[in-house]
Amino acid sequence: MAAIINNSEPIDQRDPAYDELLSQLQGNILKGHGREETMNIFVRFDKDHVEDAKKWLSEFAKETLTSMKAQLRETEVFKRNKISGGLFAGIYFTAEGYRYLGYNPEGKFADKPFVEGMQTQPLNDPPVREWDRGFRGGEWNEIHAMILLADQDQERMCAHAKEITEVIDVFGKIITIEYGHAIKNAAGDGIEHFGYVDGVSQPLFFTDEIDVFKKNNFGGHSHFNPWAPLDLVLVKDPFVTDEDAYGSYFVFRKLEENVRGFKKAEEDLAELLKQHTTSNFDPERAGAMIIGRFEDGTPVVLSEEDGMIGSGVANNFNYNKDLDGLKCPFHAHIRKTNPRGSGGFEPPEDEKKHIMARRGITYGIRQVNPAFEQSFAQMPTEGVGLLFMSFQKSIENQFQFIQINWANNAGFPKLPPGAPAIKPGIDAIIGQVDPTTPKPHLSHGHYAVDYGKTPVSGPFSFELFVTMKGGEYFFAPSIPFLKTLGSGVNL
Repeated sequence: MAAIINNSEPIDQRDPAYDELLSQLQGNILKGHGREETMNIFVRFDKDHVEDAKKWLSEFAKETLTSMKAQLRETEVFKRNKISGGLFAGIYFTAEGYRYLGYNPEGKFADKPFVEGMQTQPLNDPPVREWDRGFRGGEWNEIHAMILLADQDQERMCAHAKEITEVIDVFGKIITIEYGHAIKNAAGDGIEHFGYVDGVSQPLFFTDEIDVFKKNNFGGHSHFNPWAPLDLVLVKDPFVTDEDAYGSYFVFRKLEENVRGFKKAEEDLAELLKQHTTSNFDPERAGAMIIGRFEDGTPVVLSEEDGMIGSGVANNFNYNKDLDGLKCPFHAHIRKTNPRGSGGFEPPEDEKKHIMARRGITYGIRQVNPAFEQSFAQMPTEGVGLLFMSFQKSIENQFQFIQINWANNAGFPKLPPGAPAIKPGIDAIIGQVDPTTPKPHLSHGHYAVDYGKTPVSGPFSFELFVTMKGGEYFFAPSIPFLKTLGSGVNL
């Protein structure tokens, strides 16, 4: 009997009905692997060594790949005994990678953007010629696969990577490698380079995660339920007949952050907003109204200052009592990319179907940790950012929907009747405008400088300080598919 993936409640990871599914599913999809050091190895296989590549992929799946079941078991051991699970490994293919292996993606994969590739999509990305060289493609540099390695021990991870890349060199080419390194604030919460707690709001699939959410959030999930059915991210592997063999579409994007530019604009915005209020305007709120959270994770819709208890996991909220944007502006990053039922164009239950399981990690070395006080001169303008990664059932209906219809759409969310006739503007963090237009000064004109009262209308400009440097679309195949690649078995 196949495990049910359109489940109506969280699943217990110990439920034997899900043993086969979790054993045959790659790790990191339903729950993050939790390691703080990562490597994304992008590979092109040689056209004259197809069978060699298949044989190695099969061996890799049997000996190195981490299943979801194994990852969950490692997590339990770590909780009990503080013993690290060691190396995590996953592998994902592009549509061109499937073609190389002899599997035609057309007609098998329902997701059109995956079949076509990221470079062809209407995302307002920079011209491909401006992407980092490893992502530009071309006859000799087209990406077939990405191998994800992760570990708490960087030396051990690099040693494994050396072995893997030396083998691949026999029948393929390493196009590029991206290195991720998690950074944390004093409270131990993961942050991105602008200094804000990141990855707080994620879809949760297991009962133990929901229990932790209820414990750490006042009111449990009375205002926002993070639970999601498995089919939010899982897709039946089209090349495997086993009814419990699933995979997931995977998005990778390298997002460079101009930290100095962002923090200076944040300070300039605070100075402008101060002129529109007689109250004690906290400069930290200027950034909170761009992000939707203070740096420590406190949601601005819940508080006009940071420091909420348990702010790193504060997630039990919606915008039902802030429909006019009097606390959290409509343009705030977390409101535009996760409107929690307040977008105005779809029923709340349909909005939730667009959310992804995000698995990103920061990249780049900082001489001064972003959690520390520093001058503008100490902040980088390039070379650091986020390796954005996400799993989903549909790239078209999840990642691309959010990017195009929410983040890039100046008219989202829908304003309530009587609101000032000023569009929210595009998302100042991941929003993108047509790259053929002059560099934009984004107008965000609806700020609640007097918290909970009539907002001030701008325009106030805030530029874009995140640049997409390259990426691609992948599919994370089931483990049975990978294991049988070198056997000649037709699944």
